[in-house]
Amino acid sequence: MAYTIIEVERKTGVSSRTLRFWLDKGLFPFVEKDKNGVRYFSEKDLEWVIWVDCYRQIGMSIEDLKSYIFLCAKGKSTTKERLEIILKLKGKILQDIKKFQSILEKLNFKIDLYEKMIMEDKDELNPLSKDYIKCKKRVKI
Repeated sequence: MAYTIIEVERKTGVSSRTLRFWLDKGLFPFVEKDKNGVRYFSEKDLEWVIWVDCYRQIGMSIEDLKSYIFLCAKGKSTTKERLEIILKLKGKILQDIKKFQSILEKLNFKIDLYEKMIMEDKDELNPLSKDYIKCKKRVKI
């Protein structure tokens, strides 16, 4: 089955504007055009859209994506190179998760402080308040 850009947008959630941008950048080299220039995506192209969207969401550059797609098009002789790219992306994501986990812990600490302040009707985080408690006594760094 073949899908227009609008149908791909509906199926994947990726905006038609983004799809056109990615098409213009060469990220879907196998998408076909009819005699009127209308692009049609196959089922396999839909999978590419989902993967390209995933890679872009994790910060893969257009140029790196183009290189990856080029390697894919070369076939199984590039499998190890492609695996290395994916493992590198996974490493980056794991670092990001660790960083965000640390941030989440800090936010949860702050939320607990605010909830305690509300329950006790105090304003311990306002330096102008009589209830103020210095940060050094409160935060583990």
